[in-house]
Amino acid sequence: MSPKPDVSDERKTQILDAAMDTFAQKGFHKTRMSDIAETSGLSKGSLYWYFDSKDAIILNLLDKVFEPELKEFKALITDRRPVLDRLYHYADRAGEDIIKMLNWMPLFYEFIALAFRREIIRKSITRYYQINVDLLESLIQEGIDSGELKAENALDVAIAISAIIEGTVVLWFYDPDNISIQDHIRSNIRLLLKGIKKD
Repeated sequence: MSPKPDVSDERKTQILDAAMDTFAQKGFHKTRMSDIAETSGLSKGSLYWYFDSKDAIILNLLDKVFEPELKEFKALITDRRPVLDRLYHYADRAGEDIIKMLNWMPLFYEFIALAFRREIIRKSITRYYQINVDLLESLIQEGIDSGELKAENALDVAIAISAIIEGTVVLWFYDPDNISIQDHIRSNIRLLLKGIKKD
């Protein structure tokens, strides 16, 4: 008799997709675990088998969103193209990735607000931010060392690039008619890089 297939990953994806839909519809605070179970089509007992709380679900949602992006970014570190070309690619992909996640963005900012009150969520978001900044800093430092860039401090540039991305999304929420997330992230990061490009 053949062993039963392991469906745990499939079930987790099913629950996370249902949680995202339910959080988006009801908001985090009004959503109960039973609501997520109902949306997923699973019993409440099955839901608790995989996730013991809403916080656990949020942490896994953050992993689901950020891990693929970080994997792609890490590949840029070992890429052999000039550093500026890799940073331009990063700027383009950052805008594209945010466009893909726009429907999820209001929920993400609700998680950020929640992070002020729940340390476990704050630590998770901070971890991804720090990994991203560290990778950017490493790439920029490579450009400084190779003579492509003339910045004095790689970390300052990494934080500035991160601020452009985060700030553009916030400005888009305020003024979607005049802010193009993809175009403005690309143009503003290129403007920053132009200022530190070695002549």
